[in-house]
Amino acid sequence: MSNIFVDDKVPTSTLLELKAGDAINNNHLAGVIKQIDITETDEFLMFRFVLAKGEIEVRKLKQVC
Repeated sequence: MSNIFVDDKVPTSTLLELKAGDAINNNHLAGVIKQIDITETDEFLMFRFVLAKGEIEVRKLKQVC
């Protein structure tokens, strides 16, 4: 199983493809995704990846065209 690095520089499309069971890390915490919560505001998308021992949050600013 590959371990996918996640941070605010990872494309939003890549974050949206992640699912429960995928292994992720952010150089501070690593684990297998148990649950994913996505919150949307006018300014950003907040991804919260719940792991067995903690959670990783990634905030993506929305692109204005």
